Amino acid sequence: MRGRIVERGSWIVGPLIAALALAGCQGDVAVHPPDKQQAVHRPEPLGPFVQMNQPDAERYFVSGVYGLEAATWRWCGRQAVLRVRLKGTEDLRYVMKFAVVREVIARRGPMNLRVLFNDKPWKSWHYEKDGIYEVEEPAPANLLKPEADNLVTIETDKTLPSDGKGPELGFILVHAGFRP
Repeated sequence: MRGRIVERGSWIVGPLIAALALAGCQGDVAVHPPDKQQAVHRPEPLGPFVQMNQPDAERYFVSGVYGLEAATWRWCGRQAVLRVRLKGTEDLRYVMKFAVVREVIARRGPMNLRVLFNDKPWKSWHYEKDGIYEVEEPAPANLLKPEADNLVTIETDKTLPSDGKGPELGFILVHAGFRP
């Protein structure tokens, strides 16, 4: 008779052992799905110079710089602010290529352009006619921060007002930043 009970109860023994094992684990081990794994993306640090058509150019823009045009340049508003990273501040030249637009001069008169580094005025220029201009001048180390992000602000006093469909337009920027 004993053999029969074992034989008959064998279908009960397996689930009974599993149930007892689970009951003994109450709260001892938290069971949850593994954390979602994500690839860590560490972008390259900013550089000292930005071309308006480089693939990561928008990382350098703080404000006032608009969409890429003709795969080369961008419109800027009354004030364009860029962020660049400098390792050192000695023996640098500030380089900028930009355009004063004919329609801005024709409708608003001569234009002044001013550059600030880290919110401190550096230089300004006066333009009476449209054209493509380049600036390349020694940069003042005392207005720049080594091993840090630096703000370059380019301001104009003349813009084409918004037509209600887009922003005001001041000047065109091709590149800007610092070179040895």
